[in-house]
Amino acid sequence: MKENTNISERILALLDYLNISRNVFAKKLGYERSQSVYDIINGKSKPSFDFFNKLFNSEYSELINSVWLITGKGDMLNKEQNIVIENNNETGIVPRGAVPYWNLPVSAGQSIQKVIDNNKPSGYIKDLPGIDLAENILPVSGMSMEPEISNGAIIGVRKMNNWESLNTERVYMIITREDRMIKRIEPDKENEEVLWCVSPNYPKFKVFKSDIIEIQRVCFVYNPK
Repeated sequence: MKENTNISERILALLDYLNISRNVFAKKLGYERSQSVYDIINGKSKPSFDFFNKLFNSEYSELINSVWLITGKGDMLNKEQNIVIENNNETGIVPRGAVPYWNLPVSAGQSIQKVIDNNKPSGYIKDLPGIDLAENILPVSGMSMEPEISNGAIIGVRKMNNWESLNTERVYMIITREDRMIKRIEPDKENEEVLWCVSPNYPKFKVFKSDIIEIQRVCFVYNPK
């Protein structure tokens, strides 16, 4: 891994790898106010002993290479992080802290919930940072969101409560009558019934809300090494 120039950039690289926001990271470390982490990342203050103490006593302690974080030398991770998949279909017991993995294509015109209702999980995945945010794990086929989400990656998704909670900075799995895709979403400036699907490798295009069967937020990404 290319050495970052300072610790702020390395912390940003870590957040990018974990696929979490600065606010979530601060809460995971036990900060009551996320401003302390924002100031470190923005270069306004240096990381204190309290920051390192919180970080290396957090759920990320076994993942992060402390030498890399402090000096920039070596790799970000202590060791290769492997996906742990447990298949308990026969017993019906869900492993503690695990999320169901569905090695099934979610096709156009078919909601994720319908796939779940008509099948059993291929297994359960756990022990990956941030995976607890997801309700279900699915495979990715396609390159429209590369390099952020690679072909062959797995993503964690969770249900959306309403249209108003859509965020242009987040990524969504969108299922319409004719397509299934992973995109960012932008509202149309003139027609509130229209959404624009945006990805880095293809021109953006519009869909009508009435054609959307389901939207789920992508809250976890694990790209193949």
